[in-house]
Order: sequence, then C-alpha cells, then structure tokens
Amino acid sequence: MKRFRAWALATTAATYFLIFVGGFVRVSGAGLGCPDWPKCFDRWIPPTSVSQLPRTVDPSTFNVTLAWIEYINRLIGVSIGILIFITTILALKHARRIPRIIYPTVAALVLVGIEGWQGSQVVSSKLEPFIVTIHMVLAFLIVSCLLYATLQAHRLVSGQTAPAPPETQGLKRWLAPLWGLSIVAIGLGTQVRSDIETLVKQFPGEPALTLLGALGAVHVWHLILGGLIVITTVYIGMKILAQRGRISTLSAKSTWVLMGVALIQVAFGIVLVSLALPPMLQVFHLWFSSLYIGALLVLHFSLNHHEGINHG
Repeated sequence: MKRFRAWALATTAATYFLIFVGGFVRVSGAGLGCPDWPKCFDRWIPPTSVSQLPRTVDPSTFNVTLAWIEYINRLIGVSIGILIFITTILALKHARRIPRIIYPTVAALVLVGIEGWQGSQVVSSKLEPFIVTIHMVLAFLIVSCLLYATLQAHRLVSGQTAPAPPETQGLKRWLAPLWGLSIVAIGLGTQVRSDIETLVKQFPGEPALTLLGALGAVHVWHLILGGLIVITTVYIGMKILAQRGRISTLSAKSTWVLMGVALIQVAFGIVLVSLALPPMLQVFHLWFSSLYIGALLVLHFSLNHHEGINHG
C-alpha cells in the first residue's frame, strides 16, 4: 500500500503541474501551435524550420515556438497518462477490495483516456469554446479522483481508521456542494476565457474590458458563483476553526489554506479586471482553482477521520 500511496501522490502532483502547463498553453496562444493531432504538422516530432513543413502546409501558419509549446504539453499529457496507468495497476494489486481506492483510481484512468480523445476534438474544432471548457473540467475531475485515492491510501498506511468525533461530522455537509459549485464555476471561467478569445478575433483592437462586458450571462454567473463560493468558504471555515479542541491539526491547516486560496482568488479576479486580463495572472487564477479543489478534498478527508486532535 505504501508503494501505491507514493505513486498516487506523485501522479496527483504531476497532474497539478499539467493543469498549470495547460493554462500556460492556452494564454500563450499555443493551443493550435500544432494544427493536427496526434502529429504536429504531419510529423511525430515538430518541425524546427519552414523547410521541414509538408508542402500542403501554409508557412504563414507555422510558429516554431508555439508548435513546441503545444508539443511539450502533449508529451507531458502522455506521461501523466502512463503514470495514471501504473497507479491503476498498483491499485488493482494492493487495493482491489477497497472501493474507496480502486473506484476513483479506475475512474481517473477512464477519464484520462477520454481526455486524450477529447484533446483531439479541441484541435479539430479549432478551440471551440465549449469543447475547451469540457477539456479543462475533465482535468479537474481527474485530479480530484487521484487526490481522493491518495488520501484514502494515506489513511490506511497511517492506521487512521477511526471516524472523527460526531461533533465535527456536521461541519463537512457543505463541502461536497462547494466542490460541485467550484467545478461549475471553473467551467464558466474557462468559457469566459474562450469567449473573449473569440471576440478578440472578431473585433481586433477592442479593449479586453469592453469585450468582457459584452459576454453577458456567462460572465455574470461566473461572478455570482465565485462570490457565493468565497462567502460560503469563509463562513464554513470560521465555523470549523471555532471547534478548536475537537478538530485535527490537518483540519485546521486545510481550513486556513482553503480560506486563503479563496481570498487570493478574489484578489486575482479584481486584478484581472483592473489590468485587462494579463495572461500569466489568468494561468495562476486557473491553477489556484485546482488548489482550492484539493484543499476541499483534504478538509473533507480530515473531518472524516480522527487524526491527532488540535488542542492549540
């Protein structure tokens, strides 16, 4: 089981890295750096000069930097797929009869296969916004499954099998709805980003803030859900921290992290609007959403299992 836990943890961390890379690929404009899939300009290794392009390719569509950014993103994605496959094999070997480990691990493997196929649809659709949104949401579902399995393996390895005290059980009833709302908000945020890209192409030279105001319901609902999530997070977090002496150290720490990430996301949102959507801040805004999802799962886990009560 220790071997599975190590692989699951490494695979989860690698998936978080891939989410960051995927966000960077998006804002760098490298999403179509390779206009075909799985090859890149009909080559298994991207061209490094115009002379290496197939005769059927318009040289004006080739950018060596963007092609290699997208190609490296694909290589990382394949590597993550291999890691998830190995993690699943280890789960079948060491945790075949443990549903809380085997189910999410197998689900992650199935989802990463769908994600690979869906990546081809992203390219063939020329970055159609809704398909891009599905692609990103799938990545968050995959990392959620992997982290959940990792936490369950940690519980078994460390021997933390006793349930948490009844007083803390009611504190976690809103965590699952928060997770669901967060996934929806992330999907809406990705849709907002994709819609802005489409508008930029249609109205070149138009200020980003003007385009943002033209998005309508998608942008409004993203703001509403984001605000609701932050307010609920802080409210629930303070309620949990008020149970000092009855919650574990991990519960307290993950609660602080959860509230901190939520408030940082508010700051990111304000700066994004104020500075006309700077690209790298968009990347961190997306990536911190994945950290929020992770902190939610860790908090839910820690409130479920007795793990060293915090008497501070």
